[in-house]
Amino acid sequence: MLDWCGGDPCRAWLRRTDSEFKKMAGRRGEKKTPEDFRPVLDRCRAKKIQIIPFGHDDYPLSLSRLPDLPLVLYCTGSPAWLNAPCLVGMVGSRSPDEYGLWGAQMLGQGLAQHGAVIVSGLAGGLDTACHQAAVEAGAATIGVQGVAIDRTYPAANRPLRAQMEAHGCVVGEYPPGENGAGRNGFLLRNRLIAGLSRALVVVQAREKSGTLSTVGHAVRYGRAVYALPGDVTREASAGTNRLLQEGRAKAVLAAGDLLDRLELAGAAPARQARPLSAAERQVLACLTDAPRRPEALAAGCGMSQPELAAVLMQLSLAGYLRELPGQQYSLL
Repeated sequence: MLDWCGGDPCRAWLRRTDSEFKKMAGRRGEKKTPEDFRPVLDRCRAKKIQIIPFGHDDYPLSLSRLPDLPLVLYCTGSPAWLNAPCLVGMVGSRSPDEYGLWGAQMLGQGLAQHGAVIVSGLAGGLDTACHQAAVEAGAATIGVQGVAIDRTYPAANRPLRAQMEAHGCVVGEYPPGENGAGRNGFLLRNRLIAGLSRALVVVQAREKSGTLSTVGHAVRYGRAVYALPGDVTREASAGTNRLLQEGRAKAVLAAGDLLDRLELAGAAPARQARPLSAAERQVLACLTDAPRRPEALAAGCGMSQPELAAVLMQLSLAGYLRELPGQQYSLL
């Protein structure tokens, strides 16, 4: 649908009477009108849920480049964290053993204490352990929902969610009151975890774990994947060991292994997030992993050199980009 409308959801809506739109949207989508969404708006307002459509200032830049991006996100807590400079995904089994729980605590706290914002799925098992590790480090963490945004699954995580919303956020693509897509909702959720993150860490997974779908998305999006090696006699670590054996992930033995690669060594826990300015979003949208010179960036962003220099300094200080030899810049 986005390809058809040139990446502009508004254009898709304006052309909703076209036969091609009707074919792609299906019968249910064809019949929708703005008034049909009034109950959703009312529920969001009543429950203080923020609606973040594609193109909104708080929409994650990391997701805006994906081929299967969500057109709308729903968020509780502070959405500014969705554009924090170093989001690290941490995923794993819902039924880990003691080693897996230890790994989540060790890696989660170590990364969070040095500026990483942990992204996970707010489910039971290792998702819970990773979020809890960040909370205990006094750092922000982001939970990505596979169910309606006003639900907490499992319900036992409600106290943890409240802590996350006070210093972090919970986000998803299902509005309040919606049943979601069952198991498929969690699989779709996995692409958001991978898409939001600069790097993905698999703490522990069995051979056929659903966690491995997150790895597939991360590889597809060009994200670095890491895995914690486990005892070869442990069934709980068979999936992570297989990732390492096949070269689909790099081994991580301690948080320090990642801190150096993410250029976070010596950083403090992420305790504050500010919304990006329009100019900052514009520059970040023009940057890639490939180095670019200021004159090329200025031309691409429609800015003067002095204006660009000020924005580059702010983004560099905030940890979004790196300055390379020869006055070149790239995303971290």
